[in-house]
Amino acid sequence: MKLVVFIANLLLVQVKCANILGVFPAPGYSQYILAEVLMKEIANRGHQVTVISPNAPNNPSSNYKIINPNDVTEDSDGINFFELDKANLFTNIMATYVFGNAITESILKNKAVQELLHSDEQFDLVIVEQFFNDAMKGFAAHFNAPLVLFSSMGITEWNKHFMGNPVLPSINAVCYTSYTNQMKFFQRIRNLVGTVFDYFYRNLVYYPLQKQYLEEYFPKPINFDQIINNASLMLLNSHVTTSENALLPYNMVEIGGFHVIQNPLDKDIQQYLDNANRGAILFSLGSNLRSSDLSSETVQGIFNAFARIEQKVLWKFEADLPNKPDNVYISKWFKQRDILAHPNVKLFITHGGLLSTTEAIFSGVPMVGIPVFADQKMNMARANSIGIANVLSLQDLVEGKIFDAINETINDPRFSKNAKKMSTLMRDRAMKPLDLAMYWIEHTIRHKGIRFEAPSLKLYWFEVYMLDIVCFIIVNFIILYSLTKCTFKFVKYYKCNHCQKKHDAMKSRKKQQ
Repeated sequence: MKLVVFIANLLLVQVKCANILGVFPAPGYSQYILAEVLMKEIANRGHQVTVISPNAPNNPSSNYKIINPNDVTEDSDGINFFELDKANLFTNIMATYVFGNAITESILKNKAVQELLHSDEQFDLVIVEQFFNDAMKGFAAHFNAPLVLFSSMGITEWNKHFMGNPVLPSINAVCYTSYTNQMKFFQRIRNLVGTVFDYFYRNLVYYPLQKQYLEEYFPKPINFDQIINNASLMLLNSHVTTSENALLPYNMVEIGGFHVIQNPLDKDIQQYLDNANRGAILFSLGSNLRSSDLSSETVQGIFNAFARIEQKVLWKFEADLPNKPDNVYISKWFKQRDILAHPNVKLFITHGGLLSTTEAIFSGVPMVGIPVFADQKMNMARANSIGIANVLSLQDLVEGKIFDAINETINDPRFSKNAKKMSTLMRDRAMKPLDLAMYWIEHTIRHKGIRFEAPSLKLYWFEVYMLDIVCFIIVNFIILYSLTKCTFKFVKYYKCNHCQKKHDAMKSRKKQQ
């Protein structure tokens, strides 16, 4: 009977097959890896899934429908992201919003997307990747469905305010800086300036364009101000080991590491690593940065450094490389997370993207970071602060500095020790992060998008930071100071005038005598 009751209760809390729309507009394949794992798991649990993305999944099931506006990836193919390393903080902030606007319009005007918007399709839930595409929150309003946001990174100035989590420049570093939450005085000044600039650029330049897209491409009138902060839940691809400790409201859930699933390696890679008796190094700059875009002098300097080490090297390089050292294996693509799990891999040379950082920490592999743009510098600053990475700039990619960074990170035992400690912490979870994501997604469906609204969403920004009270105190202080000053002047004038009259009276009496 106990077993029957248990099964009956279990069935009662299950969500019936739901129709779910996923919108993942980012053209970067690394971000789509996350989307594919998340949406495939939803489909595996029996739900009907429709996914809008410029990337397509491998072997989708019959209940996994794809809308693939691949012109977004074609438009971004010619971008050289290395150029962003030379840009200042303000240029980087503006470039990201411009990029987001271009992606938003490209997706929304796509013929297949427009057909969906003008169809009779009904959805029980809409999941939107939060990626500078706020007009796409209109999908939830259009289909009258609850909204779940997914962030491919941790909590940042780009996403936290949507769920009512105040941005605190004193401890929340702007993504484009190389700061942690322990900032020095002048770092906090720069961070404050960046935070204020980001706020005003977002509200004065970026939001008006997003409103325009909402009005132009959605068939029904939708109020932008009503949908911007209307999500029931935000899933964060972060964990305390990758993104530091953060204050999270109930409606923001960390699921970092949910995509890490071990798969078999290709035979040639398996054999290459098995034979790496002195260890192996994986070198990859991710899916957006191309090693082939590095200058020939930089590539030669890297080759010279690799020729001096005893480890074997796997280097993701997008072109043929003649005259490479014998210990270097070149390929246009590697199964990164599976390679990092091999016990002979001793070091990961990486651009510092959050997926790469997460996979390295999960596998307990120390890093040499070469961050370039977006959150990469901040990710590597955090990794360096906890002793699991050395960091080089693009200007540091010369033979001597590369060799020294590799040599120190591999041979200093504290890097490996700290990396294994972080790996243990990431793996030791109350439940698997993918299961946690599924629970909250189905929780949102079961409760029809109930919102645990943070009180700060009901306040103006100046009320959140109590600037109105500060201004009230300052104004009252000025008034009180002015009144006090006037009173003293009046009293002084009165006393002086009284003394003068008294003096004149005494003088007058003396003359009369």
